[in-house]
Formats: sequence, C-alpha cells, structure tokens
Amino acid sequence: MREHVLTAQLYRNPLAIVWGLLVSAFLVFLIFATPPMQVPDEQNHFLRVAQLAQGGVIGRRLNALDSGGMLPADSVTFAHSYDDIPSHYDHKIQWSRLDTGSNLTWKSQRIPAGFPNTVIYSPVFYLPAVLGVEVGKVLHTNILTSFYLARISSSIFCLLVGFMALLVAIRGKLLIAVFLSMPMVLSLFASCSQDGPLIASCALCVALLTRVEDSFSERKWFWPAVALLLGCILASKPPYILMAFIPVVLAPSFSWRRAAGACGIAVALLMIWSFWGVHTTKVPFQSGQGVDSGRQVHFLLSHPITGLEALLNTFHFFGSSFKQQFVGVLGWLDAPLPSWFYRFEKIILILTALISSLYFSIKINKEFLLRKILIFTLCLGTACAVSIALYLIWTPVGLNYIEGIQGRYFIPLAIFSILMLPISSLPRALTETKVMVLEIIVLCVSLWGGMGAVLETVLARYW
Repeated sequence: MREHVLTAQLYRNPLAIVWGLLVSAFLVFLIFATPPMQVPDEQNHFLRVAQLAQGGVIGRRLNALDSGGMLPADSVTFAHSYDDIPSHYDHKIQWSRLDTGSNLTWKSQRIPAGFPNTVIYSPVFYLPAVLGVEVGKVLHTNILTSFYLARISSSIFCLLVGFMALLVAIRGKLLIAVFLSMPMVLSLFASCSQDGPLIASCALCVALLTRVEDSFSERKWFWPAVALLLGCILASKPPYILMAFIPVVLAPSFSWRRAAGACGIAVALLMIWSFWGVHTTKVPFQSGQGVDSGRQVHFLLSHPITGLEALLNTFHFFGSSFKQQFVGVLGWLDAPLPSWFYRFEKIILILTALISSLYFSIKINKEFLLRKILIFTLCLGTACAVSIALYLIWTPVGLNYIEGIQGRYFIPLAIFSILMLPISSLPRALTETKVMVLEIIVLCVSLWGGMGAVLETVLARYW
C-alpha cells in the first residue's frame, strides 16, 4: 500500500524527479572539478568536520583571539595546502598537486588548530560530511579521499532533502526548484560545508509550512519536525531568529498552540547552543583591524542614524555584487560566472515569478494581507539582523558601510519568502498538466544554462 502511495506521489511530482536527475549530474561535476578548499571558508569547515569526526562537539579557546581544537596535524596541513589559490588567478591546479594529499593520514600527531569562525557552529548540518569522513576512516583511506567522501555525503544529503521539499510543497514549487538550482547553491551543496545542508533544510522547512492549513499538518510528526528544522537553522545562524515566528503567523487558529510550541522549541534550541557551544569558544573577529563589538554597540546606540546610513550605503554601493553572489560567484568569490548568465538567470527568475503568479487568488481579505505583510516584515527584519550582526562582529567601529556581507547569506530568506505566495487553484483556462510541462521546461533551461556557465567558469579558473 505504501509503495502505491509513494508511486502516486512521484507521478504527481515530475518536477521533483527532473530536478533530482539533472542536479545529480551537476553535483558530480562540481564535487570533482572544484579543487579542495575552493568554496568560501571550506578549509575551516573541513577542520570543524574533522573535529566532530574526532568526537569533539564543543571547541576550545586556544588564546584570546583564536579558538578551535586538537586535530591530526595532517588534516591541518591538508586544509591549508591550497591557501595560495584564492584571489590568484594565475595559480592553477595540476593533477600532481592533488596526488600529494594522498600521503596525509588521520593517524598523525594531534596539534592545536584554529578555526574560530566555524567552531561556533552547531554540529547538525556538518553531520553528512562527518559521515563521509567516518566512512573514509573505516575504509582506511587518506585524508584527501576522506575529504571527497565528505563532499559526496553532504551532496547526497542536500539532494535528498531538496527532493523531499519538492515532493511536500504545495505552492512555490518551481521557485524552490529554481533557487535550489542556482550555481551558488549547488556549489555549496557540493562542498564540505554546513551551508549546503542548511539551505536544503530551509527548503524542506518552507515546504512543510506550505501545508499548515491542510490535513498534512495533522500528522503527529509534523510540528516536531518543523520545530527541529527551525531550531537547527537558528542554532547555525542566530540572526535568523525572527524566522521562528513564521509558523505562528501562518498557522490557522486550530493549530496556533502547536505553532507557538514549535516557535518556542526552536528558540530554546538556539539558546541552548548559544550558551553551550558558542559562549565557551567565541573570540573576537578582526580585533586587530578596529573591530570591537562592545564599542560598536555603543556607537549604534549613540548614533542610530549613522548606523541606518551604513546599512543603506552598503546595499546602495554593493547591491549589484550581492545580486551576483546570490546567483553565483564561485570559488572564494573570485570566479564570477560569464556576464551573459546573470542576464539569463534574471530572465529565468522573471519567468518563474510569472508562472507562480498563475496561482494568485483575486480573493484577498484582511487576514490574508496581514499574514503576508507579517511574513514580509519578518524576512526584511532578518535581512537587517544579518547586516547588523556583521556590522557588530566584522566591521571597524563607526565605519559608514558594513563589511563581510555576502549575497549567499540571503538565499535562505529568499526561500522563506516563498511563503508569501497564496494557496489557490489554477484559472479554468489552464490545466495542471500544461503548467507542469511549462515548469519543467523552465527548470531544464535554467539548469542547462547554469551547467554551461559553471563548466566554462570552473575549467577556466582552476585548470
């Protein structure tokens, strides 16, 4: 019986199948064509994975300005063996260089290793990569092979979770598929980083929240799953805390208490990890460059208008760069895609928005408007929270713009913004089959265009 139900579910969701098949091929290319440590902070993400694989969940302060843990010396050597590549366009990868990593093992002597920006992250979204490392250890592989197994394991997790999101969602399905097909997202999916699993989990959380008003939400596991997903997302990205209130905004009156409970559990998980995992290992960032969180808070309180100007200046002067990074700037943000692709992706996003508008209902009441305004406010507030957090921990005191912002930080917010779409049926002039075919065509064109752009960029940049 369950097999028949699953078959019927797959039959009704060809978009999910097409996405899964095409993205699988895309990820295989990215896993092996992108050299090690050539995704933002991948070396520190790998060291965090190595720490978790050694059984260390909580890091340790090494000194007043650094934190991390005790790791095999060879893993530290491997993590930093490609530090000369970022921003040096004349540095290419030779196959012989990759082979040198095959001599590094997990049995080397342990030494202190610093990775202060990743040791504070919750372990949850690193677990797929940790599984890959553990498989490598069981098979007695070297560190290079374990690294690629970590990438593969993380990619499989992202693929499965993204596929589940497309199966579950009842609105904004094409938008989810297109967002999860952008080169920036797929590059993170194919890396040894927590960012890929986090984005995929955001998509699944949003897909579940599209079902809060139907019988699907009455299943016993539904609200615990929403609470756990939101809690893990917040623990990894505390500035997203406002996202915890979205279930309360969306839930109908008969589910309000369960939605409030999910919100409370998510915030509680954030607080637990902040006290247990962050407080003991957090150290100041960029302290030698005029960054001081305490003084910056005092500056903001004393000059609130200047803080607002810094926020506006940042998006005014760097907004175009954020847009490109949102879609895809590979490597350490030093491998932009061809200029034609950004125009191409803009057209794809416009087409996606137009197709999504086919589902818009003309029946708008006050409750509908209030819910959508609140979701928009929460998303906008989260974008501001991300910016303010970076102003506090990454920007010199009093600077009139914010340093450290990257366009990829707003991908989860774009996915959550899908919840502003209404639930309604198609116009009578259109059939579900026609729209489904149109959605598949747009997705295929998007992925094929992305594959061509990424292939050209990666091969020219690194090989």
